[in-house]
Amino acid sequence: MNRKHVSKLSIDIEASATQVWEALVNPDISKRYFYGADVKSDWKEGSSITFEGEYNGHKYLEKGIIMNYKPYFQLQYSHWSNLEGVADIPENYRTWTFDLVETENGTQLTITEDNIPTEKQQLRSDEFWTNVLLTIKNLVEN
Repeated sequence: MNRKHVSKLSIDIEASATQVWEALVNPDISKRYFYGADVKSDWKEGSSITFEGEYNGHKYLEKGIIMNYKPYFQLQYSHWSNLEGVADIPENYRTWTFDLVETENGTQLTITEDNIPTEKQQLRSDEFWTNVLLTIKNLVEN
């Protein structure tokens, strides 16, 4: 896989790792930062994860496999979207990793997305993840 283009962003959240983790795996909360997507998974390593919704009038289905599930520390899954216009084959899947580190004032959440094909798509991912992180921070702190 081409891991040349990687989006990696972090944010400090004034909340426990338990609270931040809940925001990552609770579909009622994730729907609020994943722009209305219905997220479905049984949250077990090797299990599927799906995201269904509508964006700009187009229905979408995104999917992947849970690769790492370490409560309060790391959630990682593969991700493919039909909105990207690429074939549903392994080399077109990206990896989304959510790392949590407890800090003196709460939790640092870092999101990494790799296997991004182009710099333009990486910049789009950076913008997407910036908004996701800010929304998670707002939801968990308030």
